[in-house]
Amino acid sequence: MIRLQINPAFNDLLQAHKLGSYPQIMHTTLGETIEENELRDVHRLDLNGQNFYLKRTRSEKASSALESYSRLRLAHSKPYKEMLQFRYLAQLSFNVAEVVGCGEELHWGIPLKGFIITREVPGEDLALVYRGADEDRRRSIMTGFGSLLGRLHDRGFFGSTRLKDIFIDGDPLDSPLLTLIDRETRNPYPKPASAKRILSRLMFNIRRQTQQGEIFSTNEWRAFSESYCRSLSSHLEFEAESLLRGILLLVGPVNTI
Repeated sequence: MIRLQINPAFNDLLQAHKLGSYPQIMHTTLGETIEENELRDVHRLDLNGQNFYLKRTRSEKASSALESYSRLRLAHSKPYKEMLQFRYLAQLSFNVAEVVGCGEELHWGIPLKGFIITREVPGEDLALVYRGADEDRRRSIMTGFGSLLGRLHDRGFFGSTRLKDIFIDGDPLDSPLLTLIDRETRNPYPKPASAKRILSRLMFNIRRQTQQGEIFSTNEWRAFSESYCRSLSSHLEFEAESLLRGILLLVGPVNTI
């Protein structure tokens, strides 16, 4: 069984480059290879002067499908789940990468492989911008990051989100546009948001960032905590200084600047 969704706005463009069907997309060799291993590949496609990204999985875990069915949900491939979360977030007015097409192949209800094509997002990798930024811009970046993460958690989306999962378009000091570009997740659907779940998932997210080398100063974490708390609904809101103390205990010694 094949599930295939193509954004009608890009149908003619894909057809013109022999990317109009599931087999064509899964077997194409077009574009520049960005990543390739035994599990998946990622290609940058230049189609009539526009850049797109094609991500394909080569295999899927049957255990993931069984987990979905045990929770009374349809089973999907990783790319299809990513497409679903992009769709939910767009409906909630989050800025996300535009999905051009998505498809998956199943056998007896078990996903075997799949793909997603997204349009290139304007701007730059937020992690790279942060590294090259001065002190004021770094605090501004962390303010924006805290606000975005708080909004996601408030709406029940708890998948790991790091600076490198976001593109920034504009000066960090002048209300830049922040766009989510990577939403790989086991569960694309929103979960009920409670104070306990929000705090747990936030600390998990911060721990993962720290393990991957994203280290921030005390003042940057303060800017993050304040904007994160302001972004939560009133019945979920934490006290910013208390949250900051918890974060600093988790991440260990950091610069005070």
